[in-house]
Amino acid sequence: MLHYSNFDDVACITTGIAITNPCLVNRIRKQATDLSDYEIAAHLANAIASATDAGHSLAWEASQYGESSAETLVDHEYFEELAAAWSMVAIEHQIDSFDVLYTEDASIH
Repeated sequence: MLHYSNFDDVACITTGIAITNPCLVNRIRKQATDLSDYEIAAHLANAIASATDAGHSLAWEASQYGESSAETLVDHEYFEELAAAWSMVAIEHQIDSFDVLYTEDASIH
């Protein structure tokens, strides 16, 4: 499982993500133009949580059945790419931590 200490750790993947999945990166960049820093950080946090959940599912299936299903493998790959793409967008918007999530008077759902 991946553990990220800051967005730069995810960003090292993003050079590859921009090349391997440019449509995903372009879609997220376009979406982020209308989002606040708070919303971008929230999307990134959600993508990281989803990637973590997919990684757990992958590991569980492998331990229980000796291999993972194709659906679980695809989910894992997609959510890792999504986290990398949101990380790249967060860095482009100069968001370098989740502290922005705690500075606004809004709750995270």
